[in-house]
Amino acid sequence: MARLPPHRRPHYPPAERMAILELKVARGWSLEQTARAFQVTAATIASWTRRLDEGGPDALVQIRQPVNRFPDVVRYLVQRLRTLCPGMGKRKIAETLARTALHLATTTVGRMLKEKPRHPPRLQAADQPSERVVKARYAGHVWHIDLTTVPTLSGFCCSRFPFVLPQWWPFCWWLAIVVDHFSRRAMGFAVFKGPPTSNAVRAFLGRTIATEKIAPRHLICDKGRQFWCDGFKPWCKRRGIKPRFGAVGCHGSISGS
Repeated sequence: MARLPPHRRPHYPPAERMAILELKVARGWSLEQTARAFQVTAATIASWTRRLDEGGPDALVQIRQPVNRFPDVVRYLVQRLRTLCPGMGKRKIAETLARTALHLATTTVGRMLKEKPRHPPRLQAADQPSERVVKARYAGHVWHIDLTTVPTLSGFCCSRFPFVLPQWWPFCWWLAIVVDHFSRRAMGFAVFKGPPTSNAVRAFLGRTIATEKIAPRHLICDKGRQFWCDGFKPWCKRRGIKPRFGAVGCHGSISGS
């Protein structure tokens, strides 16, 4: 290295200097071995090591991303708290988030409030509609089944754990309902005390089919554990039903008309 002119030696940015020092420790290299591998002098490696404690944008050695950097969701929470509760100051926001085990300094909250809200990235390409579109052409052609909760009190919205209410009886009922897409008629419903199993949902569908004396050609549902399992698809196949997983009217695969 003594024969190589200084202006011809490689110049490493701060993040790469930190990576070199990390590699030196991981491999157990000496100053000379590290300097020889990266074509710098041993004095340069020693200088980087001595200045590891420097901070700020002008630090000689830096990591690629600050270890104390919070994700964008924290910034969103802080900014939304200020928008929804304008009377909350920096200290009050920090104290509120600390109750949920999210500890932020008052100066950090102030910096996040001054930053401009980030917009979601634009989609590179629009979703291509599916070529196979399911349309309800007559009554009983397409059914839709879904599950929902019906609270028995004032809902599930609580301040924080452990005051969050579990989603089963006596705090809520679970409701399963089947709707015919063509006629918009409710074909049947069932009430459960807790999240129903796939067997319970299939039994409910069987009772509905027996009552209506007709089985749908297509059954639209989501990918909940009651439907996205090994037993549901074979059950539908034995009855000539084709399950479709998706949202009504989205991506052109299912038509609500």
